[in-house]
Amino acid sequence: MAENDTLVGYIVGESSPQGFYFVTTPDLMPGRLEYLAIRGVAERIDGQTRQIDILAQVTALGVGSVILGSDLTYEETVAILRGRYSDRPRVIGEARIIGYLRDEGERRKSVRRPRFAAAPGHPVYIAGDAFLQEFFTTGIEHGIEVGHLINRSGVRVQLDPNGLRRHLAIIAQTGAGKSYLAGKLLESLVGLGATILVLDPNSDYVQIRKVTEHANTPYQSARKTSFAGRVDLYRVPGVEHHRFSEELVGDFQPFTVRFADLTTDEICDLAGIQERFTRIREAVQRALEALQDDGVDYTPVELNQRLMEMARNEENDRQTRDAARGASRYIAPLSRYRIWGQVDFDLNAMLRPQKVTIIDLAGGGRRVVAYVADKALHEIWRRALAGQLEHPVFVLLEEAHTLVPGGSYTTRASSIINTIASEGRKFRVFLILVTQRPSKIDEEALSQCGSQIIMQVTNPRDQTSIQNAAEALSKELMADLPGLNRGEAIVIGQLMRVPAMIAVSGRVSAEGGADIDLVQELERARQSAEVAQVREENTPAVAAPRGRESML
Repeated sequence: MAENDTLVGYIVGESSPQGFYFVTTPDLMPGRLEYLAIRGVAERIDGQTRQIDILAQVTALGVGSVILGSDLTYEETVAILRGRYSDRPRVIGEARIIGYLRDEGERRKSVRRPRFAAAPGHPVYIAGDAFLQEFFTTGIEHGIEVGHLINRSGVRVQLDPNGLRRHLAIIAQTGAGKSYLAGKLLESLVGLGATILVLDPNSDYVQIRKVTEHANTPYQSARKTSFAGRVDLYRVPGVEHHRFSEELVGDFQPFTVRFADLTTDEICDLAGIQERFTRIREAVQRALEALQDDGVDYTPVELNQRLMEMARNEENDRQTRDAARGASRYIAPLSRYRIWGQVDFDLNAMLRPQKVTIIDLAGGGRRVVAYVADKALHEIWRRALAGQLEHPVFVLLEEAHTLVPGGSYTTRASSIINTIASEGRKFRVFLILVTQRPSKIDEEALSQCGSQIIMQVTNPRDQTSIQNAAEALSKELMADLPGLNRGEAIVIGQLMRVPAMIAVSGRVSAEGGADIDLVQELERARQSAEVAQVREENTPAVAAPRGRESML
């Protein structure tokens, strides 16, 4: 028996190396998901019998009565209770075995499943914090701090950075706290020296340079995070009605792409011109060649003008004019995207060591986001294959299901994402896929993620997709997904020795993806309506000018 162990019951019935039943009392009964310790269980290790301490977790509890059985009628139950019968409830718990720690040498430990079962009558204890900490920390000096065990605030959970070598998927339905978790992960990674590129289609990370309590404070007067100087923010210029104003997010650089550097295929893909529309694509090609012969630095506006000239030119045959006119209908909307500029974004600046680059693509359009992902990842991958990446690069893809969707639908970025998911670990390129719809993401990309952090998920199709992709997700853990509260998660895979249920905590930076306080927003709306009504009632009516008809 270890110091501070608390006895809660004894193993009863049949036990196995996978789990056991135990009897307890209402006063000693541990809660569901509580961690238990079984001390001094005999186990054969390397041909020798040794005593091991096993960690287990409560999966179910039941309270029964010998006298007050479920076969009684209401009247019979009342009669027994009125007779002042005092029945001692029978409390039976069920627990699954997590494993025991085995010393692998060089200060390394692994978690092993026992091959022998503890005998009935063996005492069961509440696992102490120190015992738990051995299981849920990596045992390395520089781990990733993300929070604590759900039911043990004193047991911090530390993730193994080496677990990211085979990529990470963060999965949660809307409102479960995935942006908060991803931000916490970014904070820890940059502190460890990581180079991180974030493609942010919803402005979820634009406030990461400010501390949480200063989220609504103008940037210049807000208190900054300790790593604020290592964060660069890029935004698509000219986008109106950003979720967060320039005053709130602070200094940023314009994120632009030089349209004249795009190939015909890139332009057609951005415009949504399918490959089978060969005549329309040929018209785009002819217009581009004409612009290039003129030596002008063109944008979608000039390209569309050239297409319209082709459509009006009577010297062209009818098919050519019709194709140019059709191409114009696809190309014209590209001019509404604010991303086009005279210079391309500087990837060299984004890949500096211990640098976080947030690319705020809100307002850019889904095709533009996919194009940026494809362009950035292809350039990173080209450098990786050439041995030009001096440091590990982490790429966080928000709304990953829109970039690498499943089924027959693909985006321009699908191929390169799948390539890096399959081979990136060999070349220092690692993906963090963040999604709320795992059922809509490519199965191959999701299955290549060696670790998953899964928050609340209630959609049955999404649950099935998670179970297909995550081999380490047991049926018991799967059943817990709908019951997780906001900010709670299950961590499985190579980030942890054993699966863990955690409460994410400790984030310093302001969160861009947090839910609004709807009660406060409605209150503000009521106040605005009342002010407007008072103004209207106190504004003297102005006679309308007489119309021409009334003057006749």
